[in-house]
Amino acid sequence: MKKLASRRALILAHLWGRLRAIVARFGFGWGHNLKLGDAYRLGSTKVRVPLDGGPIEIILGMNDKRLHLYPESRLNASGQAIRLGSFVIVDPGAHPARIGGFLRLSPKSWVSLGAGDPIQQAIFDYPAAIDEEHLVVIHGRDALVFRNLSNAGTAIGPAVTEVSRVREQRLHRLRQIFGGPLELLPADKALKLIDEVNLVLQDEVYRPRNDQGLPGGLLMLPAALTPILVADLHAQVDNLLTVLSQNAFLDALEEGSAVLVILGDAVHSEVDGQLREMEGSMLLMDLIFRLKLRFPQQVFYLRGNHDSFSEDIAKDGIPQGLLWAKELSERRGTAYLKAMGEFYRRLPYVAFSRDFVACHAAAPKVEVSVQMLVNIHRYPKLLLELINNRLRRPNRPQGYSRGDVKRFRRSLQLEKHTPFIVGHTPMDREGTLWLDVDGIKHHHVLFSANPDQVGVFTRVDNVMIPLTYPVDAVTQIINRFEDGSP
Repeated sequence: MKKLASRRALILAHLWGRLRAIVARFGFGWGHNLKLGDAYRLGSTKVRVPLDGGPIEIILGMNDKRLHLYPESRLNASGQAIRLGSFVIVDPGAHPARIGGFLRLSPKSWVSLGAGDPIQQAIFDYPAAIDEEHLVVIHGRDALVFRNLSNAGTAIGPAVTEVSRVREQRLHRLRQIFGGPLELLPADKALKLIDEVNLVLQDEVYRPRNDQGLPGGLLMLPAALTPILVADLHAQVDNLLTVLSQNAFLDALEEGSAVLVILGDAVHSEVDGQLREMEGSMLLMDLIFRLKLRFPQQVFYLRGNHDSFSEDIAKDGIPQGLLWAKELSERRGTAYLKAMGEFYRRLPYVAFSRDFVACHAAAPKVEVSVQMLVNIHRYPKLLLELINNRLRRPNRPQGYSRGDVKRFRRSLQLEKHTPFIVGHTPMDREGTLWLDVDGIKHHHVLFSANPDQVGVFTRVDNVMIPLTYPVDAVTQIINRFEDGSP
C-alpha cells in the first residue's frame, strides 16, 4: 500500500508540474475571481470561476460554437448524483439520440479547446471560425481558470443541462428488455433463454460460413454500423448497464445503427474477496442473453479465455473455471451447463470492420488469412493465441509484438492506422483503457471491469474514440422502479 501511495504521489506531482509549465507557457497566473451571473466576454486576461459553481456554458467566437461544462457525478443506489471532482465538456447541440463524445477535465489537469485536435473536431464538429487553439481551461485547486487564445473571442456564462430524464428513460427500457428486476432467472427460464440464444448463434449474421456450413470464427461488420466495444466485464453487471444507459448507445441499438461487441470474459469476478462468487457472472450472462435476443443483429460476443470450464482458468489459486461449472450445474442443472458449453463453442474470435479490428487477447504470431479465421476450428494453436497470448516481455518471449500487430492488420486488408483493440491484459489495477500500448501506434487495451470506471470504444464522425464513465449503481436503481412506470 505504501508503494502504491508513493506511486500515486509521484504521478500527481508529475501532472502538477506539467500544469505549472503550461501555466507558465501561456502566462496565466491565477487571474481574478468571477462569480457567473450572466454571460461574460473573456478578453486577453484570464478569469477564475469557483469549483462549487453550477454548469457553465462556453461560447466560442461570436456564438459560433456552444459547449457545456458541468461537474461529473456518480449515481448512488438511491439515484442521487454524487460529485466526483472532475468536469466533462459536451456539445449541447448534439442530437440526444446520436452517439457522441465528450472531454473530461480532471483535477490538476487542463484542456485546450480548438479545431487543431482531430478528436475534438470529430466530437464537437467545430465550424471554420474556431481557431486551432481557441480556449484553455485549467482545473486548479479551488477554481476553473479560463484563458481566451482567440481573436474571435470567447464568452462564458451559466448553463442549464437536463440529462437525468433521458437517462432514466433508458434505465426503464433496460428493465423492460430484461423482463423485470435484474435478478437471477429461475432455472427453467434460464435454460429456455440460453437455448434460444444458441439457436440464434447457429445462424448468426455477419459471420462467413466455415467448411462445416456453420458461422465461422470471424465477425465481419458492415461499415455503416457504429461499433460499441467493451471488454472483460468480469461479472460487473453495473459496468455494462452504465455503458448502455449513457450516451445514445441504447438508442442506436434500438434503431439498428450500432453494434455492441463484447470482447469476451464476461464471467469470473476480478475483485478481491469476490473471486469465488459466481452469482454476478450468472446475472451478467442472463443480461447479455436478453440483449442478444432483443438485438440479434446488434449484439455480439467474442470468445475469451475465461469463457471456459477449464481447470487452467484460475486466479490467486482459486479454480474459477471449475467453480463456474460446479455452480451452473448445481443451480441450473446439467442441461444448462451443457448449453453454456455449446454457447462457448459457437462464438466468433475476431471482429473487424473498416473502423477497427478486435479480439480478446492478442495478434497472431504467424501469418493468417481470412479463410483461416473463418475456419478457426481447424487451427487450435491460432485459436488459443487469440484468447490467451499477451505482449512480449523479458519473461514472456513468446508474446506478440509490434510486427505481429502490423501483419494482422495487413492480413485483413486494413489500413495501418486502423485501431487494434484487445482486452485480457490490463496495464494496472487503476485504469480501464490504455492507448498505444507498448508504443505500438493505434493498438489499445480495454478492460471494462474496473468497479469505479468503465471504458468503451466507439465511433464519432468516422473517428474511433475512447470514452470512460463512472460506474453507477444501476442495478439497484433499476430494481427500485415499478413495472409499467415511464
